[in-house]
Amino acid sequence: MFISLSLSQDRGYIFNTGSPDSTLGYLIDPDNAVANRFTIDNDYVLEAMGFFISAENIESSNITISIREDNNGIPGNLVSDLSIWEHQVNLLNQTNYNLITTTDLCIYLNKNNYYWWTIEAADDSTNATWIHSNYAFYNTATSSDGGNSWEYNLGYAGAGAIFAEQVYESDAIIGDINSDFTANVIDVVALVGYILGDASLNEEQINAADINNDNSIDIVDVVALVNLIIVPPEQSPVFILEDINPASEYYGIDIGPSFFSGQVSCYYFGKQG
Repeated sequence: MFISLSLSQDRGYIFNTGSPDSTLGYLIDPDNAVANRFTIDNDYVLEAMGFFISAENIESSNITISIREDNNGIPGNLVSDLSIWEHQVNLLNQTNYNLITTTDLCIYLNKNNYYWWTIEAADDSTNATWIHSNYAFYNTATSSDGGNSWEYNLGYAGAGAIFAEQVYESDAIIGDINSDFTANVIDVVALVGYILGDASLNEEQINAADINNDNSIDIVDVVALVNLIIVPPEQSPVFILEDINPASEYYGIDIGPSFFSGQVSCYYFGKQG
């Protein structure tokens, strides 16, 4: 079963159907597989997947979960060799909620791409139910032959959510011609060499060397670069106060000192490799 949905990226969710109100759902067995399609508007690193699934007993509770690329409207290859997991359905949780965390794997998802979140049988004994979402406005398709062919329709999603952390690209450092993340005398030498015709620069280096943004590399840029080195621009760190760990009891809540006065002594920023 396939599902296509584009949702706003809010508090770590890149796909979210909400919690289901019933226990009805899609059969997961050696013949029947299910996949939710989602897309993202920024680059992300996968953090966790929470989903609502049930099974009758331990023997029937083994499933395979994967994140796959889109292949002309159907699931394609794995996003990476790491984006597939064997999982045993949690039979003790009365809400049927299961969670897989992936923060140690650095699985990257690129913006404006479609991806498939799939659940399949892990062995011949699998007999599980991926519980329906509350609403039936998702683009879906079902497979009754283990994913070899699919029937497209409009219907319920397999309930759950995917969590991810947005990837932020650092702004280019003005004057950093040799891409060592700082502007210094080595960059001045490279710039002078280029102006004198003794060295060549690629397009990215030329953009970094055009200090005054006049689309020309000349002595004015040398003077501007020297001034930048002598008096570098002030850089202020940008911090967020929101707890972005989906496993935390404070997930999605601001946890800075103004909210936990006298209780917070250490802050942890970022966790991806």
